[in-house]
Amino acid sequence: MITDSTFGIHRLRFDETYHPSDRTRLTTNFANLARGESRQENLRNVLQMIDNRFNELAHWDNATGDRYSVDADFSHLRQFRVIL
Repeated sequence: MITDSTFGIHRLRFDETYHPSDRTRLTTNFANLARGESRQENLRNVLQMIDNRFNELAHWDNATGDRYSVDADFSHLRQFRVIL
């Protein structure tokens, strides 16, 4: 029996439209924010907090504290096996 493996990198944008998979662990903080009635508000708030913190850290050329915005993706590697 010969096993052949291939790999694929998958990315998912983390923004206010993010929907966690049903298989996502309940202990995953970002997934918990994206569940329930207030999911979009929760996601907007956490994205604003990330932007604010990034702008605080980049204060030397950012006098108004609103120059930068962070985009985030979840990335994962998926393995596919074919048994010949």
